Amino acid sequence: MTTDESQGFLAMLKTHLRTAMRDRKTAEVTTLRGLISAVDNAQAVPVGDKHDTYVFHAFGDSAVEVPRRALSRDDLRVLVEAEIRNRNEAAEDYRRLGRDDKAQELTDEAQILSRHLDAQSSS
Repeated sequence: MTTDESQGFLAMLKTHLRTAMRDRKTAEVTTLRGLISAVDNAQAVPVGDKHDTYVFHAFGDSAVEVPRRALSRDDLRVLVEAEIRNRNEAAEDYRRLGRDDKAQELTDEAQILSRHLDAQSSS
């Protein structure tokens, strides 16, 4: 049985986001918002072919509520590592194109994500 580690991880990210916003750390705010979105997307359940037609339901009808996927610590680690890898690969592409400024931004984002990967691993 997989335990849902994502709720604690999201709470930590949102706390760090508030701190970064208060300290006006733009790069960190952008990176944390992206990571929170990535976790939210990973929790989404697959739609499949069951939602081909729209059926009207009253607001708050529990029949339309679907529980989010539970993410384990390993799922979260894989997700953050993929985000780091994507930024590092994009940074290399920008360096190849002579856009060292954009490459540095992405490298900084990867370092921010690495800190949160370490924090997630140690909690």
